[in-house]
Amino acid sequence: MKLLNIKILCFGFFVLMIAHGAFAQVEFMQRVEVLSEWDDHDFIVLPQQDGTISFRTKAGKGFSLEQKLQYFVTDLDLQAESMYEVPVKDYFQLTGFDLEDSYLYTLFQKGESYANDRIIYEVNLLTHEVREVVIENVLDMELQEFLIMDKKAILMGMMDYRPAIQVFDTETKEVFTVQGVYANEVNILQLSKKPELEVFEVLVTKKNRFKERSLSVMTFDTDGNMLREVKVAPEDRPELEITDGVISPADNYNQVLIGPYGLRKRDPDRGIYFTRINEFGEYSNRFYTLADFDNFYNFLPEKQRAKKEKSLEKAIEKDKDLVITNTLTTREVLAGPDYFLVYNDYYLTSSGRYSPRDLLYANDFYRYAPMSMRNRVMPGGYPWYFPGGRASSSYEYKYMAAQFLMLDAEGNMIWDNSISLDDVTLGSPGKFGEVSFDGNHLYYLYLEDSHLKMSHLQGGEVDFINMDVPINLPNGEERIKETQEESLTLSWWYRDYFLLSGKQKVRYINKDNREEIREVYFLTKIRADASLIPKEEEEDEKKE
Repeated sequence: MKLLNIKILCFGFFVLMIAHGAFAQVEFMQRVEVLSEWDDHDFIVLPQQDGTISFRTKAGKGFSLEQKLQYFVTDLDLQAESMYEVPVKDYFQLTGFDLEDSYLYTLFQKGESYANDRIIYEVNLLTHEVREVVIENVLDMELQEFLIMDKKAILMGMMDYRPAIQVFDTETKEVFTVQGVYANEVNILQLSKKPELEVFEVLVTKKNRFKERSLSVMTFDTDGNMLREVKVAPEDRPELEITDGVISPADNYNQVLIGPYGLRKRDPDRGIYFTRINEFGEYSNRFYTLADFDNFYNFLPEKQRAKKEKSLEKAIEKDKDLVITNTLTTREVLAGPDYFLVYNDYYLTSSGRYSPRDLLYANDFYRYAPMSMRNRVMPGGYPWYFPGGRASSSYEYKYMAAQFLMLDAEGNMIWDNSISLDDVTLGSPGKFGEVSFDGNHLYYLYLEDSHLKMSHLQGGEVDFINMDVPINLPNGEERIKETQEESLTLSWWYRDYFLLSGKQKVRYINKDNREEIREVYFLTKIRADASLIPKEEEEDEKKE
């Protein structure tokens, strides 16, 4: 371990704009700009409760192999004082990152070989001291997840086509290998840390000798010891199969698991299940089918919707099997004081009924990161750093709808609804949009080219869908010359605030009254507010 010197760039590196312009239903609050070249790596922006943390690697000029880790921190008003630079070893690439308390951890790997050197840079965001830790004596595995808890690195990856998890203590350099996951016919679907309980959880799917799959929620302490395993199966329903899900935050080991289920070896999509797990590891299941979703087909035009609903009614009357004809995938579970809001994406994949995402690990970055950033994700799960570069894929995904379910604490259905995504076709099966929900107002935003699209539900009822919002500058005397669309990312931040970031070229008049162009990476705080819609615009939208 060693401490590194850090370079501080002056405040002139930033341009801060205070904006309170309202465009339709979105209020652009503040914007901060970082002077940046068009071909620079994009910043990875992590929204936090008290501000934001943004970082990237930046190469030296010309043919220099020198590179630095740049980062800056803002408050909730996007006020930033300095840009900080950390020297990074040559030939090393950023492959992972995490936050713990006031520390930013970045993981760098030399080259593409799994056996190559790896280094962790621990950055104190308060004092800006940096600690370099060389990772030693760990397995040569294809890394898929990197988490930090209690200064211990949780490394998860694949080795010999089997999943493996190790815990590396960054202070003592001790290594603990987690037992119970390195086996044939085991797939890790989700790994999440629970710092309040000092444990981390692993959601795995296992296949028995009869080729039957089941889910297990495995809980470990920071030394890799298993504390409990909850095997979730459709009780008294052996014909059903659960192969995916999202775990809610734990409340003293009480939590829920929600996701899609299907008919074993036949239909992969039958509906959504709700599993409640108590502190003793006991669980109970509830299964929802199309018969429980009153508004599942609301995303369709009126005539098509009526036809689908009539066909569904006949199928229910004749007691036929109810099958969801395309892929329904759970993206997020938002837990309220006495409710759960479930956000599902409904899409068609070119590979047929079975999505290639089935049984693949989906880390938090994959599941929750903005769509445009996920389009630049390589198999390991982290951003690919050529601006605009995309991971190659032979599949296409046509996004038809975003579905929302509101359940009470016991899993009773309060309401459901769905909104059209206009059959947008993408090369990534990741989460399509961002959700804000306060128990009554639901705002759903996503990016389409260089515009925002916004929908609003109140009390489960659709108010408006896919309203177009252009990205504008707060300074009316400046103009956007060009937006690098593939750099744009949109994230929910807190309450009804979202964070938009990306690269732009801005045309402005300098002090000599001459036109100039500045290239920037920007962050804009925006607020979703349906009350901002002019009455005449609202009436026109309802007529449509």
